[in-house]
Amino acid sequence: MAYLIKTKTEDEIKKMTVGKLKKAYNDLAADYNKITNLEYTYCPQCGEFITSKNFYTSVNTKSGIEHLGCKKCILDMATDFDKKEKKRYDNREKTINVLRMMNLPFIESDYNSQVQLLADDTTGRLAGTAFQAYITMIKSLPNYRGKTFEDSEYDVDASKLNGDVKVVQKTLKTAIKRFGNIYNNKDLIWLENEYQDWVGRYPCENKSQELLYQNLCVNQLNINKGQAEGKDTKDLIKTMQDLMTSLQIKPSQSNSNALTEAKTFGELIKKWENEKPIPEPEDEFKDVDKIGLYVDVFFKGHLSKMMGLKNGFSALYDKFISKYTVTKPQYDEDTDSEILFEQIFGSKMEEE
Repeated sequence: MAYLIKTKTEDEIKKMTVGKLKKAYNDLAADYNKITNLEYTYCPQCGEFITSKNFYTSVNTKSGIEHLGCKKCILDMATDFDKKEKKRYDNREKTINVLRMMNLPFIESDYNSQVQLLADDTTGRLAGTAFQAYITMIKSLPNYRGKTFEDSEYDVDASKLNGDVKVVQKTLKTAIKRFGNIYNNKDLIWLENEYQDWVGRYPCENKSQELLYQNLCVNQLNINKGQAEGKDTKDLIKTMQDLMTSLQIKPSQSNSNALTEAKTFGELIKKWENEKPIPEPEDEFKDVDKIGLYVDVFFKGHLSKMMGLKNGFSALYDKFISKYTVTKPQYDEDTDSEILFEQIFGSKMEEE
């Protein structure tokens, strides 16, 4: 990626020789010619002139260059970047918004196929995002030629499934690893969510229990499909009851108190947070008594001080305690000892 040469200041020009001034002028003129020849294009997102190769083409502009931004900036606008994982994820809503600004069609089925390809790639061979692959596809294939955003096609079911593509991609990869690739994306999402719901409510301590919960989810999926098609699901329901018996989670086997006793404290906290999470307090009720400050100062800060740790809490403790601390005055041994003596006993000496 190339950027324009910075112009010289008046002081810099005064210090330059004629030869160097001529060279600087020729370099600047070369950049100017590259702008007029459309070799450099201004990116409003970066705020810089960069090489036109870093921009998408466009049939909607006179220059034939997409002026919404460079490829990197458009990618930032259309996707999410997880700083912690240092990984980029697709975002359906952002993608639609960017395509709207670029006046390009959004074909739900084609976009979802790119998402699925990335989700099925458990080896990590495919690089980039579904958005990048989709842009390349619609700009290269002839069947997209001449189409605008008004020609977009939406899949209602897919839109419900892919509201958050980042979550869907993670869930699909986990579901394929757990249930295999014999199911479609919609079934995999349902199976994985159902599995997480089961293991979040009941103990799952070993692989045999994991396998039983997997079979329980698959059996429930078959029951739902069978009932939707009007088939007899009596045997499937019996199988489900047998699986619940093996897991000891049938209502007749244990009541809610017994289930609570079987859970660890961490599992109980997770259960309570999922079922009845503590809502965020209103601004007027947020730490009105400075309890959070007192915990930071007298527990975390004091503990850090005791352990000899220098961090933000120990610094906060020193700052807070300094208001209530009396420091002993320091005197020089030679010059100030007489002053200190006079302040204590007075300056007059009684004659005998």
